[in-house]
Amino acid sequence: MRKYVLPLLGLYLDFVWINAIVVLADRLFPGIAETFLGQPMPVRAQTALSLILIGLARLTNASLGQRLLSYAWSEQPAGQRQWPNLLLGTAGFVSGIGQLKRLTGSGDVVPFLSMFEDTPLMIAAFALYAALYGWCGVALLRFAPGAKLFGALIFASSVLLAGIDFLFSRDVLIARMMMREASKGRPIPLERAEFFLSLSLLYTLVFSGILLVILLFCRERPTAALERPLEGSPGSPA
Repeated sequence: MRKYVLPLLGLYLDFVWINAIVVLADRLFPGIAETFLGQPMPVRAQTALSLILIGLARLTNASLGQRLLSYAWSEQPAGQRQWPNLLLGTAGFVSGIGQLKRLTGSGDVVPFLSMFEDTPLMIAAFALYAALYGWCGVALLRFAPGAKLFGALIFASSVLLAGIDFLFSRDVLIARMMMREASKGRPIPLERAEFFLSLSLLYTLVFSGILLVILLFCRERPTAALERPLEGSPGSPA
């Protein structure tokens, strides 16, 4: 796993956060791309710029992916179970960053805690939750003490949040679903919209349950464990 998975996973983690910065910068400052390209930055250009920045981060030893995986890379003895931490940690890290990107995207406002208006309170609450979700991923990737408890609280909270919206904003969610589908030329009856909403709640319950089961197999490093330098990085014996 260390020889093949960890290097590729480190590159993927670097791409996720660097590409998020590129996308957010393009959305917040669209005039910069239009000055040089004459149009908003296309996806290909965002990807190419992200890859260039990844290369620079690796050359300057500023790779976040390598730092997040430093304990998994140097853990002794080798061969211990790492896949649950890597799987859930990556999912949490990517999900947290993805949720933050949605705040600056176009389209419907992301409902959160029965708040449907794009208000500063809703944005702050959603951003805080996304940051906590991403930090949960960081803690699991680093095998940090307390990461399992933190992860259990975060994964269980998604069920709580879905339940709050289902109980207190059910009619609004159904109406928004019907309006969204009608705008796409695919009107749906009320009964089907209610079924889809119930199905989404069931999906959240099942998916969160699976995450919690996998979380049981995650490990935490000893509190006194020291992370060894990455192989090939400054200060390492290689």
